[in-house]
Amino acid sequence: MMMSNWSAKCIAFFLLLILCGIHSALCAQPLDSLLSEAMRNNPQLRAYSFTVQAAEHRTHAAGALPPPQAGVTVEQVQVGNFNIVNGALSNNFYASQMFMLGGKLSAMQDMERARVKNEQDRSQEFAAKLRSDITTVYTMLWRIDRQREIYASTATVLERSIEVASSQVQTGRFSYAEVLRLQAEKSLALLKQKTLSNERKTALAMLAALLGRANATSLNITPVLLDERLLSETNVRERLQTLAASNPTLRRMASMITMTEAERISAEKGSIPDVMLQGMIMRMPQGMTLTANSSLFTGALESPFEYIIRAPNAPPDWMYSLMAQITLPFAPWSAPKYTAKAQELAAISQAQTLERENMTLMLSAQMEEQLQKMQTATETVEILKSTVIPLYERTFDAQLAGLQSGQTSISGLLDTERMLLMKRDDVLMAREQYYLARAQLEFLLGESLR
Repeated sequence: MMMSNWSAKCIAFFLLLILCGIHSALCAQPLDSLLSEAMRNNPQLRAYSFTVQAAEHRTHAAGALPPPQAGVTVEQVQVGNFNIVNGALSNNFYASQMFMLGGKLSAMQDMERARVKNEQDRSQEFAAKLRSDITTVYTMLWRIDRQREIYASTATVLERSIEVASSQVQTGRFSYAEVLRLQAEKSLALLKQKTLSNERKTALAMLAALLGRANATSLNITPVLLDERLLSETNVRERLQTLAASNPTLRRMASMITMTEAERISAEKGSIPDVMLQGMIMRMPQGMTLTANSSLFTGALESPFEYIIRAPNAPPDWMYSLMAQITLPFAPWSAPKYTAKAQELAAISQAQTLERENMTLMLSAQMEEQLQKMQTATETVEILKSTVIPLYERTFDAQLAGLQSGQTSISGLLDTERMLLMKRDDVLMAREQYYLARAQLEFLLGESLR
């Protein structure tokens, strides 16, 4: 009768696992769909797109001349005379324009174009980092779900052991203390399962933030990772040779060096003079005051006192003037403003070049580290799944069967159960390490390895 109850419970347990598997398949959301969603909705990535647009607008602005100036001047109007047009000695209309010589505008445009490329590379670097972070959280969720299944299964097996031991306490095969110990182990398994559930909520909140969702309430996924063997080391090492051209961080640093060099060229061209041209038209409402033919001059000679009292009705005269102005940035007291700036940018460019070389070496070392992690994880999984775990499973099954006949001690059964749980957890951690290392490799290479 007892064995039939055991059979019914085992069947119910397997049916529950099947239902959970069906539910997981329905809720499963592939990693690629999450990555696509993040590329569309992540606020920071969208902000970078507007930053690129802003840099593109600056490129157009850098190629424009300085704004021209225009003005009107009314000179020497007698106090009390409100006719400022005809009562003034002169009305001046002028316009001026500054012209930047020596290719300054094209140099500034080149600098802004380099800035656009730098902003684009920053956006691509963030996108690559975002993909890596989402893959990391997704892998963490997968590991948490698998651990929860293991601890749930462990709690079920321990419950079975508790029932067997409790039924044989009165026969003297097991003591009540041993039953309590089994119950404590079961409680620890359930506690670990609860802790993992809380950890999963935290990971879901982080994943929702990376996806650009306001909260994680609508995010209910079951991560699915396929069993994959180690990537071809030869293939990966061939890609290592193109590290400098493919890594998003190195590309951004290269574009930053290009931008600094463009700024240096633009600073050097600052020592080239600029020219400003100005034209002015003058209207003399009362005629030219400084010539002998002026009615103002002749009227004043004939009757000076009378002329002062009443203004003459003289026809206006027109004149024009032209002016050219040039800056002298090569003057000894002004030249350091441009030469020192160019030297500063040249030194910054050299520093950035060396920093990029150092980053290349560091990233190469990181890639080698990730390759070794993947190799170690693959070997660990193969050994544990092919040899270690099957042996512990057979040992545990034999001890569990011997528990009913009293041939197995509770201590031996719990020791085997702990080791089996530990090795299953090691498999999950190794697989997680494999996917995390691959995600880091994808970030370093700037492309998918799938």
